[in-house]
Amino acid sequence: MLTVTLIRHGESTHNVLALWSGCTECPLTERGMQQARAVGAYFADTEFTKIYASPLPRARDTAKAVLDAQSTPKPPHDFTIAQIREQSFGAAEGHQTCIREPGKTLEAHFAEEKYPILYESERHVAFPGGESVEDLTRRGERAVRDVVLPHVVNVARSGRDEHIALVSHGLCIAQVVGAIVRLGGGTWKRKGPMVNTAWVRVEMRIQGGIPVEVADDEVPPVEVTVTEEGRADHLEGLLDEGPLCGMKAVMGGGAVDAKSSSDAGATSTAQTSAS
Repeated sequence: MLTVTLIRHGESTHNVLALWSGCTECPLTERGMQQARAVGAYFADTEFTKIYASPLPRARDTAKAVLDAQSTPKPPHDFTIAQIREQSFGAAEGHQTCIREPGKTLEAHFAEEKYPILYESERHVAFPGGESVEDLTRRGERAVRDVVLPHVVNVARSGRDEHIALVSHGLCIAQVVGAIVRLGGGTWKRKGPMVNTAWVRVEMRIQGGIPVEVADDEVPPVEVTVTEEGRADHLEGLLDEGPLCGMKAVMGGGAVDAKSSSDAGATSTAQTSAS
């Protein structure tokens, strides 16, 4: 079995100010570092096969706290994974999030350097110079192909369990989890926002017995289960210190839906192959 634990970064300076962060290199706040150390301590007894992180400082520094808490010898790590950086918001980055003004087009907002939260139905829309949700979905699929799939192949060939950690960003994590679930033929939508350093866990079980012969670019038949979602037990001692997440945390891939999803974790089994 391959276990994938996806961890959101700690509180950043942009989270506190409710700014569009995207690919801006904003650092963790002091509280964000406390959160990072707390999640690192929480996973101190978890033996990760490898730890990956987005190269953006807020994710990279959170991942370093997780790595520092691991037993010696430390697991291998790669904190340069561009595929799991946050959605790019282009011209909006560094600007305040806002609600759309009735009767005004998006173009009119942009002309005034106002960048409102987008609707779920606008998944194809991007801020000037940025990525749309559809763009982020495709990038999440590339992340699964480039980062997760090699571990699936290793497990299929060797029969040995692996557990990897991906330290990323709330919007990107949602797309990566969705892409993993689709490998098993299912669909998934997160139940709600992820607070800073909250985590999601996905299990991928090889079907039909292992080891099996599988090519490097092939996905063996897998059962995919989202076993944990939005866990933040490690923050109990910090909950009375103010908001745990910025405005961006309430947006589904850069968009907000008028209806809240009640979907729980997803389980699916299917014969699949990478395209």
